[in-house]
Amino acid sequence: MTTLDVLDQGERRLISADGLDRTLFVEAGAGTGKTKQLVERIVSTVLRADVALSDIVAITFTEAAASELTTRIRAAFEARLADPDTPTADRERCARAIADADLAAISTVHGFASRLLSEFSVAAGLPPRVTVLDEVSSQLAHERRWERFVDRLHDAPEHEELLYRAALIGIPLSPTYHGEASFKDVAATFGQHWDRLDVLIDAESAPLPALDFAPFDAAVAALAEVRATCLDPSDRLAEHIDRLLPSMRTVVDLTDPHHKLRALTRRANWPKSRFGTQAAWGCPAVEIRELIEHVNDAAQASLAEAGAAVVDRLMRLTAAEVRNAAHERRANGGLEFHDLLVLALRMLRRSPEVRRALHDRYRHLLLDEFQDTDPIQIELASLIAAEPTAEPPGRWSDLPIEQGRLFFVGDPKQSIYRFRRADIGLFLAARDAFGGSGPVGLRTNFRTVAPIIDWVNAVFAEAMPEELPGAQPKYEPLVAARAADSGHDHRPLVFGSAHPDPKVRAGELREAEAADVGAIVRDVIDRPDRWPVFDRRLDRWRPARPSDVAILIPTRTSLPFLRDALDRDDVPYRLATGTLVYDTQEVRDLLAVLRAVDDPNDTLSLIAALRSPLYGCSDVDLYTYHAARRRWDLRGTVPEGLDDSHPVVRALAHLRELWLDRWWVGPADLLGRVMHDRRAFLLGYGDPRPAEVWRRLRFVLDQARAFEEADGGETRAFLEWAALQSSDGARVHEPLLPETDDDAPQILTVHGSKGLEFPIVVLSGLTTRPANRRPGVSVLWGDDGVPEVKLRADVATAQHEPRADLEEEMDAHEKLRLLYVAATRARDHLAVSGHHKAGGDPNGTFAGRVAAFHDANPVLARPFELGGAEADGVGPDVPGETSDAVAATDGSPGVAGASLGRNGSPGDALADRDGWIAERSALLAPFRRPSTMSATAIARTVDPTIDDVDDDSRNGADARPLVRRRGRAGSAVGRAVHATLEYVAFDQPHDVRELAQRQCELEAIPALVDTVEQLVQAALASDAVALARRHRFHRELYVAATVGTTTIEGYVDLLVVTPDGLVVVDYKTDGATSPAEIDAKVAAYELQGAAYAVALEASTGLPVVDCRFVFCTTNGPVERSITDLDGAKRRVRDTVTGAPDGVADDPAPGDQGTLF
Repeated sequence: MTTLDVLDQGERRLISADGLDRTLFVEAGAGTGKTKQLVERIVSTVLRADVALSDIVAITFTEAAASELTTRIRAAFEARLADPDTPTADRERCARAIADADLAAISTVHGFASRLLSEFSVAAGLPPRVTVLDEVSSQLAHERRWERFVDRLHDAPEHEELLYRAALIGIPLSPTYHGEASFKDVAATFGQHWDRLDVLIDAESAPLPALDFAPFDAAVAALAEVRATCLDPSDRLAEHIDRLLPSMRTVVDLTDPHHKLRALTRRANWPKSRFGTQAAWGCPAVEIRELIEHVNDAAQASLAEAGAAVVDRLMRLTAAEVRNAAHERRANGGLEFHDLLVLALRMLRRSPEVRRALHDRYRHLLLDEFQDTDPIQIELASLIAAEPTAEPPGRWSDLPIEQGRLFFVGDPKQSIYRFRRADIGLFLAARDAFGGSGPVGLRTNFRTVAPIIDWVNAVFAEAMPEELPGAQPKYEPLVAARAADSGHDHRPLVFGSAHPDPKVRAGELREAEAADVGAIVRDVIDRPDRWPVFDRRLDRWRPARPSDVAILIPTRTSLPFLRDALDRDDVPYRLATGTLVYDTQEVRDLLAVLRAVDDPNDTLSLIAALRSPLYGCSDVDLYTYHAARRRWDLRGTVPEGLDDSHPVVRALAHLRELWLDRWWVGPADLLGRVMHDRRAFLLGYGDPRPAEVWRRLRFVLDQARAFEEADGGETRAFLEWAALQSSDGARVHEPLLPETDDDAPQILTVHGSKGLEFPIVVLSGLTTRPANRRPGVSVLWGDDGVPEVKLRADVATAQHEPRADLEEEMDAHEKLRLLYVAATRARDHLAVSGHHKAGGDPNGTFAGRVAAFHDANPVLARPFELGGAEADGVGPDVPGETSDAVAATDGSPGVAGASLGRNGSPGDALADRDGWIAERSALLAPFRRPSTMSATAIARTVDPTIDDVDDDSRNGADARPLVRRRGRAGSAVGRAVHATLEYVAFDQPHDVRELAQRQCELEAIPALVDTVEQLVQAALASDAVALARRHRFHRELYVAATVGTTTIEGYVDLLVVTPDGLVVVDYKTDGATSPAEIDAKVAAYELQGAAYAVALEASTGLPVVDCRFVFCTTNGPVERSITDLDGAKRRVRDTVTGAPDGVADDPAPGDQGTLF
């Protein structure tokens, strides 16, 4: 490998030798060797300034980094000691430093704070014995504290009104289902910031205000008054208002404010209308329609005011509880990580004696990875470094600090831990305070080859052109020290581009992206010579190995798609981040067994356990057992007709044994017994990667042991704790040790890859919008120190939204830095996803930004196209080279992995295989016609993208994955809308809000209840539903009929029986709004509706005279009918029978009886 000149040698010399007596602030880009410079500065300080290693503090971000730093410092002193040219005095200093290395203050900021508290426990107000709780213990303690707090709230009479209003509005104290936003999450966030709660707690708290519905009442009165002035009673807007006013007046007439609050909560959005004429009203109809909006706005304002008051009061009670818990921990000596920092800082602020002692002892403080540390760190370091005074000033930047006492090193472009209190604004402020004439910059990158550095520089110079004060640094380009002299092309590989369908779903984008990732990794495995990597141990280039590949993902959202694609391509992989393990099937199976044993009434977990490979019960086994017993209970006896050899009976017998023993064994022993008895490790051989399965099983067992050691722990508590680990942001112990013989690519989160480097990096999961607001509870801190809280869109404190806009901008900046961190993990090869939606903002997603840049700068990267030049090797060769992937004609090796064809030339086998597959498919085609086809499957012959039910409008790249469940509805919003319309009373739909809320809770989308309600109200306002009110109708009607040899089946949303015949009504919630979009959807759905018509006519003998699609939008309903219904029905019969157009039988409906 060729090493280029180091252009910043002067800056490095300043850090390690010439600037020891100066306070330096170093901005070190990725891969610039900052750890080496830090070690050299420490060694030089000991040798040149005659400072003992024990007088130096070095703080870094992780325990692993601290351990590595200690090892490298010791190794540096040992090398100096072994050098015969080292002077005697320096040899003595080296020997003393080696002896002091294990006792030196080289640790994380939490470790350093713990050291201070243990040395000055009396000054800190701590008991003689102090223990530091790990993450497991802290989470469990929080669970118990919260349960006790909620019990106390319910026992206190003074909180009765508060809790009553909270229940009416739907503000849960604890989640009623997994993932529901509740005040328990607020308490967890407050626990990580309890030192900031004094302002909130000490502020005067006003009592709950009286509920005020006067604006709503006035708005309804105004609408009723205007309705009386209508000149045309048949005007559609007048009819619409007539349908709304009864339910509005019902709410107005309620005298009990609690009943009124509940009624508004259930129904706070009345449907809008697009109709009305000026002639009927004597003014533009839009002015009348706006009065409906005024009613909705007044209702929402009343609810928002009531909700904000409840949230504010609960927030103050929660804050007081969290602070009291922190004080109890200090008194009891059981401290959490954040307690260490707060108590150490408060001790330093209060005690000049402690500051004097620490100032005299620690003469130099070096802060590594400064961009990602807690803001308390800078104040701790400044108080120790500054000359002690009786009363320190209020701000750390005002402290008088002697030159050379402090040293900072970090990279603001790698600040990616805002969710753990890292503050880019603080980094920039410290740089301005301590940087003097300017920070010292390290720009020479020793990690990555030049072509990748060139691409990174160009991309981020465009994305971060100027510094945004307090928010984003200006990008400073890196200089590559490594030349790409392997003889291959090392430019980044950009795979994927704009999807041709601008309405493509996020899932489809992720599937396409994951498929390309699988193809790239497969290419590395099959053609390693095409991916040379530099082996530092061998000091030469060598072909790539599978373990050289790291697939980095920003979040776990894309992980299921990625794993499926890798499995399809037979690509081995391992999950290198602990938090990802809880999403694997084998771990879910084990936890299902434990849940079934812990709670015999948990039927879902019991069946999941029985169907898992651990017990191997088939669906037939489950059916025969249930037919004999009619209920699921592991405590029951063997049902009649079955013997002890039945698989389910045997499985339940084992589970019963575990259930009987559950009181006497902890979760770790119970888990170990399941693994042993059910041969879990042996079952790993059924996976293509058994070593990976064993690794995950051992990891979970170790986690269970850690839980028991921390808690003494019962199984139910362990299961609750394990459920927490599947959430984003869960602080699980990250690294998993690989098997020693494991040669496979690894999958990591970008956060988990921080500080690491890999020969080949593939960036996946880049289809998500950077500016997405994080789902769930949001707690934001204003400049006044008062937190603003949001549980869901309609429940938040008054000032949350203004602050959220700034927070969203800060999140977008951080996610851009996350992309920089990911790209700079690569040493020799980098592949980046460019999969994104066509149209719109190219910077709307990471992949869109990458693709747009590649289109504008194609020379800096190379494309990846399956079936093109990349099929035989990734990317074009360097000009002037001969590709070694071209098949030879003399029998010499050609394409890697290709066998010889029948005529002896390589590559013919691939062509023969393609031909054989085509012939086989043609032979089997007549036998592949399904015996049963759903109406949706028939429609897919026209538009393959049609889902089992319409998707909601959030199915874009910016939508978080919605819950998918069994049943007809394919999306969470679509299912909720259809279910609500199934139960709501058409004649008096007063309970829409309540039904919608219930369905949204079942679908785990409570924040979208307003959207669901609006879509339901749109359907209720349609002419189709109006028709149903006048005739007999059936909802969610299952229909099936045989056409030829195929059975057509499906569910009809609404079937209206009119004197003229049947009318099929199908609700659509797929977000189409413009006339062009709706017309396109009608064309796509035409066969689906016609299929219902064919099945109904065949099964009932009644004619279907109309098939209507009701597109439910937030602006009201849009209805379309199939214009040529008879022609569409013929096409359905042709599609089902496979006959050419016009050949299939087209029987007219006859008098075959009726089911109605």
